[in-house]
Amino acid sequence: MVFMLEDIYERIVRIREEGCRECLKVVCRMDDFQFNQLMSRLDLQIEITSRYSPPVRPALDPMISTELGVYRGDDENIGRLLGYPECCIRSFSENTRYAIDGEHLAEVSELDIPEGKCAIIMPSGFIPCSLRCQEAWERKLIGFADRDEFRRILELEDELMMRLPHFHLAYDEYFEKIVLE
Repeated sequence: MVFMLEDIYERIVRIREEGCRECLKVVCRMDDFQFNQLMSRLDLQIEITSRYSPPVRPALDPMISTELGVYRGDDENIGRLLGYPECCIRSFSENTRYAIDGEHLAEVSELDIPEGKCAIIMPSGFIPCSLRCQEAWERKLIGFADRDEFRRILELEDELMMRLPHFHLAYDEYFEKIVLE
């Protein structure tokens, strides 16, 4: 199952329509104006991202992730909303892994890198537990990029930063990147 931004959008709407019975009560505590503002930002992020066709989805817009409560303790529900496997949710929650670390870098040598690929790409922030996590690969939370895809990812990040301004100081990219060559 792949969770792209469109799927996340639909899940947020469904959570709100169902009254937030079991998760992400913050979605129901927002007034209509705030909710619609956030969803219009997500809609714009979807529109922009779709023009670039990245091999993995970008991180959520920082204003949306902040309002949803990423990094504020509801890691299980946020991880499920974002389509992460349970092992990745546990890793994020228990080890506060929100960036590429030494373990990820050590795993690079174990990968079978397709010819022509120059980078490994993941959404920034809430990241997969391991480069060996097959479920994360299948859900397109990890992917390889060739030079053209990598260039488009950088252009996508630039456009997202320009068109969706925010004040989150730690959020300066939408993708984690491991450059291979």
